[in-house]
Amino acid sequence: MDKVYFRWWGCGAFDLLFGDVNIAIDPYLFGNNLANAEPIYDYIFISHEHFDHCHPETLKKLCQGDRFKKLFVNVGCMNPLEPIDESYNGASFARDLPISQHISADKIQILYPKYQKDETLNFPGPSDVDLGAVQVEAVESGENIRPDLPTCGYLIRHLEKNISVYHMGDLHEVYPALSKLKGRVDFVIHMKLGFKDWSILPEFIDLVEPKFWIPTHYRTNRKDDPIPEGHWPPDMDDPNAFLEDIREHLQGRSKLLPFTAGVLYEIDAVSKQVNWRWQWVNSWTTPPWAPEA
Repeated sequence: MDKVYFRWWGCGAFDLLFGDVNIAIDPYLFGNNLANAEPIYDYIFISHEHFDHCHPETLKKLCQGDRFKKLFVNVGCMNPLEPIDESYNGASFARDLPISQHISADKIQILYPKYQKDETLNFPGPSDVDLGAVQVEAVESGENIRPDLPTCGYLIRHLEKNISVYHMGDLHEVYPALSKLKGRVDFVIHMKLGFKDWSILPEFIDLVEPKFWIPTHYRTNRKDDPIPEGHWPPDMDDPNAFLEDIREHLQGRSKLLPFTAGVLYEIDAVSKQVNWRWQWVNSWTTPPWAPEA
């Protein structure tokens, strides 16, 4: 009961496996990972309607079974700007949206931001949900195609285990209302914030003060990366340099956790430390240097 498990699946996809409640955010699976995907999640959250966050083929595999209860989405997943293919310039398609083409509408709930850039806008809500052991608040993210179609990040808190995760979605800029998260975030799932200018990270740290920082939404050049070559995001030539660049700009105020996509990490819910123990993985059954029989 004192352990939880986190997994970055590549791109913005992230698992929060608390045991009593399992949550997926922006699931985006391919190949064997998609073929072998099991509906182990109680709730799934989608940040916005772009194809690499709201992925019908993955959702059709996961949004089923006795355990699954609800798919939470931003409004654009259900009411996208029309005409979709032209409006989103290849980031979303009429074949995918609204997502109710693929998932039963009675299993979908729209959430609107509780904390937003323009606080003069009045969204209809709801903006937070009570899932019993888990409480969730929607936080405006980025890449809104129109002000009335806000995207969402999510602050997810497991009350009994006293652990909180803020998945920021495709956030590109900071805004004052993020200060409402200050001191309430253990782990931040970092997506795009600062990719072009890391100097924005200290400003975000001032507002939110997360304890731990998990970079995502990039692709390594590993052949076994969960996101295949030729898909978004593109390859990165030197992931280690990328991570060290982030670490430098965090200025020691948030601890960098360099997750590898596709690996399940054990988190101690009391200390909130990652168990970094590693396992041998052989790529052979008979050593290639062994003499031939």
